[in-house]
Amino acid sequence: MGMAKDHFVLVHGEGHGGWCWFKLRWLLEGSGYRVTCIDLAGGGVDPTDPNTVRTFEQYDKPLLDLISTLPEGEKVFPCTHLETTHRRVILMGHGIGGLSVIHAMHEFVDRVKQAIFVAAAMLPFGLQTDEDKKDGLPSLPDNEIESTFGAGADDPPTTVALRLEFQRDRLSQQSPEEVLYCMSQCAHHIHNFIKIPLP
Repeated sequence: MGMAKDHFVLVHGEGHGGWCWFKLRWLLEGSGYRVTCIDLAGGGVDPTDPNTVRTFEQYDKPLLDLISTLPEGEKVFPCTHLETTHRRVILMGHGIGGLSVIHAMHEFVDRVKQAIFVAAAMLPFGLQTDEDKKDGLPSLPDNEIESTFGAGADDPPTTVALRLEFQRDRLSQQSPEEVLYCMSQCAHHIHNFIKIPLP
C-alpha cells in the first residue's frame, strides 16, 4: 500500500474567504494532496450574516464541523508505521484565521498533525480574555472602517468593514491584479464579504 498524502485545510483571514487560497490549492492538489479551503461563518460564500456571529465558536463552526466529520483514516495515529498509511490533517491559517486554527487544534488534538501560520494571529489558547481579544484581533484606524452595530447601538460593534479605498493597502498590498479582480467580483456577489465578526 502506498503512502497516503496529507489533507490540507486552509483557513482564511479577516475579510477573505476560502477563495483567497486558489493558487496554493492548485499547487498542492497538483502535487497529489487533498485540499479543503473552508469559508468561516460570514466569510467567503458562507451565507451567515456576519452580524449574527457573536462568538468564535460560531465563527469557527464550519471548520470544527469539517474536522469532526473527517473519516477515521484522517486521524493522526501515534505509531510511526501507522502514520505512513493514513492521511493526516494539516491546518494552515492566515490573519485571524490563525486563531481559528488554534481553536481547532485544541478541540481535535487527535486529528491535527500540524499547523502552519502565515502572517497569522497566534495566541496559545485562542481568545479567552479581554487582553487576548486586544492582542489577537486586528486594529484599524477609525477613518478606514465602518462599524455595524448588529446587537444595538448601545452594544459594541458586531462587525467592522474596511472601506473600499483601503482594501488593497490593508489586505492585498502584494497581490497581483487578478487577486484584486477576484476580490472585486466577490464584493459584488457576497453580502458583507469584507466584514470581520468581532466576538
